[in-house]
Amino acid sequence: MGHNLTNADKILQAVLKDPGLVNLGEYRPQEYETISDALNSDNAYVYTVAKIIDEGSMGNKSEKQLYNEIANYLFKNI
Repeated sequence: MGHNLTNADKILQAVLKDPGLVNLGEYRPQEYETISDALNSDNAYVYTVAKIIDEGSMGNKSEKQLYNEIANYLFKNI
């Protein structure tokens, strides 16, 4: 840490530190400092959280579009 983190990065870190999600997703939160790190992850839980935060902060997609994109991703990867 120590470099300029965006609000989205900070939200990501807070969500990924949730013990229940860590247990479910079997990942190490410290490996994902930024949204970019998480979007490049092979872990479906980490990627999905990052995608929701990233798209939500950008506001370029409707909730339905975001839901469909994430649902398709999860269907293919879980």
